This record gives sequence, structure tokens and C-alpha cells, in this order.
Amino acid sequence: MNQELPSAPQVNVLPANKGVLSRSLLAVLGSFWIGAMFVGFSILAKEEFTPCETLKQTSAFPLASGIQLDPTRPSLLLFAHPHCPCTKASFAELDRLLASIQNKVFVVIIFTIPNGAPLGWEEGDLLQTAKRMPGVNIFRDAGGKEAVRFGARGSGQVFLYATSGKLLFSGGITGSRGHEGDNLGRSSVTSLVLNGHPPVTSTPVFGCSLL
Repeated sequence: MNQELPSAPQVNVLPANKGVLSRSLLAVLGSFWIGAMFVGFSILAKEEFTPCETLKQTSAFPLASGIQLDPTRPSLLLFAHPHCPCTKASFAELDRLLASIQNKVFVVIIFTIPNGAPLGWEEGDLLQTAKRMPGVNIFRDAGGKEAVRFGARGSGQVFLYATSGKLLFSGGITGSRGHEGDNLGRSSVTSLVLNGHPPVTSTPVFGCSLL
């Protein structure tokens, strides 16, 4: 009696030209993906190392300011946008700076509040962090009047003034946007306060626009 043997499984064999096309398509897709990643990383790197616009600073403390100079020690002003994520790094660098100079400066953090902002708009993590910093004074700049008066454009911008009102330093205290670590701005302010001889008196500011 004849028995029917089970049939062999069917194997689909791609023609040679279809296999080549598949490999070519994968190669094209792979190249496109690598290129897209390169462009993305390039954009991020450019943003990280692109400073915000700054204005030429006047050489003296604005007399019309609502902020007062300390008559016994240099005054350090840091302008901040209440919701700028990059400014977290500026605050961390300010904390390290203050630890190294041991109360030898009068410090004010000025939070810029734009016109039309609702009540309490400035409340957030940055304001709470500033409140926890020992010896730091907080100034709420309604309408950004002080930012305009001092010529501050970027969040994290620092001004250091002598007791006479002379501008000693202007710039940022981070090496790039949102990056913590040793940088020329922080070391310059430290050297100015402790030795009176900074490497530079101005550095780029990496942060969000204040206004």
C-alpha cells in the first residue's frame, strides 16, 4: 500500500537581484540614520557652545538702580531667568565660588519678571535654590527694569563691582550652556576677589534670554 510522504517545506528564494536591492536599501537607510544623528548632535553642540547676545557694559554702577552697593566689600550681581534650565549650572558654580571666597562679597541674585507675568510666576526650583544659598540676597526685577538698566541680556550673567561702583567683571561663570566645572569666568571672579588680578574681566554668557 502506497503511503503519501509528507511534502518538504517550501523555501522562498529571492532572486539574486532582489537580494542586492535589499542590501542597497539597508545601506541607504543606515547612511541616512547616521547622517541624521550627526546633524542632531551638531545642532546640540552648536547650541551648547553658542553664547547669548551681550551688550557693551558701562564702567560704573547705575546710580538709578534699586539695588544698593555694599560699602565694605565688592558686590556681585547675578541676573537669572526664573525658568531657565541652563541657570541651574550657573547657580552651582556660584555656590562653589562663594565657598572659595568665604563671605568676601555681597551677593544679589536678580530674578527677571517680564511684564504681564501672573502673580508668583517666578516661583520655582531656581528661586527655591537661591533661597537656600547662605548669605545670598534675592531681588525680584518686575518688568526687567534692572536688567535693562545694567545691560544684562542672558540668564546667568554676573557683574562684580568694587565698593566705589567701578565694574570689575562682567560675564558668565559656566564654560558652556548648562555645564558645570572649572571655567574662566568663575576663576576670574575668584582671582579678582582674593588677589585683585583676574585672568580676564569679561567672559561669554551661556543662558536663556532674560527678556
